[in-house]
Amino acid sequence: MTWQAVARKDFEDAVRSRWVLGLSVLFVLLVSLAAYLARPAPGQTISSNQILNSRLIRDALVTTLIPLIALVVAYNAVIGERESGSLKLLLSLPHSRADVVFGKVIGRSGAIAAPVCAGFLLPALIFVIVPAVNFDVASYLGYTALTAILGVAFVAIAVGFSTAASSSRRAVGGAIGTYFLFVPLWGAVQLPLQLYLGMSGSPSWLPLTGQQVLRMLRLLNPTGSFKIVSNAFLQGALYTQGNVSMQVSATLMLLVWILVPPLLGLLWFQEADL
Repeated sequence: MTWQAVARKDFEDAVRSRWVLGLSVLFVLLVSLAAYLARPAPGQTISSNQILNSRLIRDALVTTLIPLIALVVAYNAVIGERESGSLKLLLSLPHSRADVVFGKVIGRSGAIAAPVCAGFLLPALIFVIVPAVNFDVASYLGYTALTAILGVAFVAIAVGFSTAASSSRRAVGGAIGTYFLFVPLWGAVQLPLQLYLGMSGSPSWLPLTGQQVLRMLRLLNPTGSFKIVSNAFLQGALYTQGNVSMQVSATLMLLVWILVPPLLGLLWFQEADL
C-alpha cells in the first residue's frame, strides 16, 4: 500500500528533528527524575501504579509534555511539504491525497510513540532496582500504551491543522492554540461555567443537567479523557467498576480525536489547489 511508504519516510524524517530529539530527551529525564523522587521512604512500600497515577507524573509531565511533543512532531507534516514544493512530487507518485494524510498520521504517530516508550524505559529500570516498589509490568506497559494513544490524538489534531492550513504560520498558530486551550487554559475555560451552573443551575432550555455539561467538557479535552481511562486502568477497574459509561465515553472520545481531525483536513485537502 502506498500509505505505508509515506508513513515510513515521514517517521524517519520526524525522528531526525532536533526539536523532537530535544523534547524527547527532556521527557525521558523528567519522568526518570519523577520516578526516583516518588520512591517510598525507608521501611515503606508503594506500587508502580500509584507512582504512575500521581499528579507529578500524570499531570505535571504526561499530560503536559506529551501533547507538546506531539504537536511539534506533526504541525508541519503536510504544509511543510506543500510550501517546499515536495508535496507535488509526492502526489505525482502513485499516492492519493488520502494516502498522504493518513500515511503522515501513522508515521508521525510512530515518531511520538518512540519517545514515549523511551521515556518509560529508564523509570522501569528504577522501579525494578528499588526493592520497596511493587512493579506491575502489565499495568506499566498498558499505561505506556495509553500515553502513546494520547500522543497519537494530538498528532492527529496537528496533522488536521497542517492539512487544512494555507501556510506554516497558520499551522503553528493552530498547534499553539490547541496546546494552550487543552493544557494550561482548560480549567480557566471551565471555571466561569462551573460558577454559573453552581449558582443558578442548568438553564431550562438546556436538555442536560449542570453535572452532565461539566462531564461533557471534561470528555471533550483529550487529556481529560486520557485521565479518566488511565486512572481506571491503573486501579484495575477499566470497564468493570466505577463509572463505566464515563470510561467508555472517554475511550470513544480519544478515538474521535484520532479520526476526525485528519478526515476534516482531508475533506479540505481534496479540493485544495496546490
